[in-house]
Amino acid sequence: MRVGGGVLLFIAATPGFTTGDDPFTDTTPSAVVSRAVFGAAGWCLVVAIPGLLDRPGLQPPQEPVQAPTRTARRRVHGYLAVAVLPLYVLHQPIVVAVAYFVVGWSAPIPVEYVVLVTISLALTLAAYELLVRRTPVTRFLFGMRGLNRPPQPSSATTG
Repeated sequence: MRVGGGVLLFIAATPGFTTGDDPFTDTTPSAVVSRAVFGAAGWCLVVAIPGLLDRPGLQPPQEPVQAPTRTARRRVHGYLAVAVLPLYVLHQPIVVAVAYFVVGWSAPIPVEYVVLVTISLALTLAAYELLVRRTPVTRFLFGMRGLNRPPQPSSATTG
């Protein structure tokens, strides 16, 4: 529903981008409506992506490959499917913080870009792994399922 709604709202916002008004800065009624519809479309699509990743039945069929590759691919998909929302939320402030320092360099832009992407990716994955994935409170705050821990042995001993 959210994907379809997002696509329909995106299509509905398209005429507002073809008029003479600037839909992102003008205050005319058509610009304001276009901006609102476009924002609603974006919200629907952002909400739909994590929802689709959390549905194992909707995964595309995998082509026949060797077992180790398929297992590795499933592990990566499983890790990223759970991590998509926290990674999405965490990446923005991390990218801004890293860019604050990197943009002022006198290095060529491609070098700054590679440094920004590399450091931001490493920090985002580390923040997810250390601050979200392993902590029940932050898992709950990010809407993730609880930790799957094996059952604890009984404290009563038989003997």
